[in-house]
This record gives sequence, structure tokens and C-alpha cells, in this order.
Amino acid sequence: KFKDVAVPDFNNLVNFPCHMNQKSAPAPDGTRNCVMCGHSCPCTTGGKQKGKNNSHPLADNNQNKGASGMNNNFAIIPSQNKGLCTLCDVNVWIVVHSGLEIKWCKGCKNFRPWAAFGEKGLATKCVRCRERQREKYAMEKEKKERAKLKQQANQGRAAMTAV
Repeated sequence: KFKDVAVPDFNNLVNFPCHMNQKSAPAPDGTRNCVMCGHSCPCTTGGKQKGKNNSHPLADNNQNKGASGMNNNFAIIPSQNKGLCTLCDVNVWIVVHSGLEIKWCKGCKNFRPWAAFGEKGLATKCVRCRERQREKYAMEKEKKERAKLKQQANQGRAAMTAV
């Protein structure tokens, strides 16, 4: 019932609006402050870089142990995340004045009502974006299958003329 409710504008949802004007360039050490938690985190420039030992106040040390047992409680701010760090972009947030529960959708690149994530409340994309991704994958798979069949048909014709 809340999945289509209007979510306030992104600029009105952030806890640290003073950090939003940092979009132009990161600090000399390559960090920015998260617009939700305010913590200083390394930024990505499109590549898959990770922070070295960036302990984050929202990180649960027990929850963030990887398969190797190493502590992964660092956060980065991906360039496409509008200033949210990777620990804040998975949290469910509550809009204080309305009580609305919101979550960051990595497909929409914006906050959406938590209800829009459907039964997979811990997913990184809302139902609409997961459906769009599913359709895109199916079309890509079909396209590859057609190309494979076309290639096989061409090889069959070439084999027949070589006899």
C-alpha cells in the first residue's frame, strides 16, 4: 500500500546537506563525507577501488566479516551514489516527519519507499528496477541465442558448399 507513496525530494532527505556540494571534487586525500551519516569515506572514480582501513561507525564488526574472517567494515562512496556511502545505501531510513520507511535503490539511484522493494526488502533494487533488469537480461540472452543460431546456419551452408 505504501510502495507508490511520494517520497520527498532527495535534497530534503539527506542528513548532511552541507556535504552535497562536494560533488565537484573529492578532498586531496580522495575522500568525501557521506550525505547520510557524515562519515569521511574514499570515493570511487568509476573503478572498483576499496578503502584501506576505513572503519565506519555504522559497521557491525560481526556482520561484516567475510568468508576469510577478515573485517570488511569499510565504506566507499561510489561515484553514482549521489554522495551515499556503501553502508548507508543498504540501510532502511525513516523520514521523521511522516514515519515513511525508505531505502536507496541502486537502479533508480534514489530513495524509494521500502515497500517498493516487495518481499525482498534487503534487495539493492526496487521491484520495478529488478523487473527491468530481468527483461533486459532476457532480451540480451535472446539476442545472443539468435546470433548463435545464425552463426551455426552460416557454418552449415559453408560446409555444404565445400563438399
